[in-house]
Amino acid sequence: MKTLLISVMILSSLFFGSTGAELPNKDNKPKKIVTATQRIYLPEYPGAHNPSIIRYNDNYLLTFRYLPNRYDLPWLSYIGVVLLDDSFEPIFSSQLIDTRLYNNTTPSQSEDARIFACNDKCYVVYNDNTEVTFPSIWDRRDMFIAELTFENDQFVLTEPLKLVHENKYAHVLWQKNWSPFEWNGKLLFSYSINPHEVISPNLETGICKPLYETNKPIQWYLGRLRGDTPAQKIDSGNYLAFFHSGVYCSSNCSNDRDLWHYYMGAYTFSSQPPFAVNRISRAPIESPGFYTFSSYDKRVIYPGGFIVEGSTIYLAYGKDDSEIWIATIDLNNLIDSMVPI
Repeated sequence: MKTLLISVMILSSLFFGSTGAELPNKDNKPKKIVTATQRIYLPEYPGAHNPSIIRYNDNYLLTFRYLPNRYDLPWLSYIGVVLLDDSFEPIFSSQLIDTRLYNNTTPSQSEDARIFACNDKCYVVYNDNTEVTFPSIWDRRDMFIAELTFENDQFVLTEPLKLVHENKYAHVLWQKNWSPFEWNGKLLFSYSINPHEVISPNLETGICKPLYETNKPIQWYLGRLRGDTPAQKIDSGNYLAFFHSGVYCSSNCSNDRDLWHYYMGAYTFSSQPPFAVNRISRAPIESPGFYTFSSYDKRVIYPGGFIVEGSTIYLAYGKDDSEIWIATIDLNNLIDSMVPI
């Protein structure tokens, strides 16, 4: 059945009564959430997408996903890394990092790395399939974590450790979109947003134990909430993170075709156990240029990591599974746009 042709803006207004791109103030002047966007193009790896980012010394360190043959071998996927200056321009050539250590001969299927710091160490967490050479959509995917170090003028990973949710590994084949955060010097993960389940990994065995689960009446009508960025503590004392969700529909940027459309929002949760979610975007975060005509088979805004500098957020996001972008976000306007739960 053909889906009704609706734009992203109309979807937002239908469900939320607001587009989310801007919110009015008392003078009825729009307060922008996204104030600027900038594309990062890596000539060594065209089509690189789904980035994550952290501060690295005086620069930025960005990870990305690269598919060398997306049409014939769509499962062949690599994690790359590049060092950027303060203008988000590459300082050196980007490189791919090896996730296949110690004689693992399965071709790389590493996807959507999140980069983050914990206890003065730099880590990446990502999903992968290390067991099947030519996987199908039905084969399982697992989460892995590894420390990222700089040796001999290049970035390298320590041996990746598979992370196993002790209660859900056996019956949940796709383990994806875990969001890391640091609490009192300890690494934790948001396993899911609704309910908000927090788990604790053993970094020697990989076994992850459930710690807390809170379930609040979150209203969001554009698909299931999926974790994305690592969470960071902000001045309010809460943790802030970004999520995505997806709806299969047509829109004015899909040539009247039914495609997956991914939307981005933000949420905050308490900085103390049980880490309950307390605020969430009332509508998708939008900006001119987010959703445009494309030759790719999805319309995607996919947040992967962010940096907070004063009242400004620099958010790394992927567009249409084919591009890397940085959005400059006004932190105060973002928080004002969210609704309490």
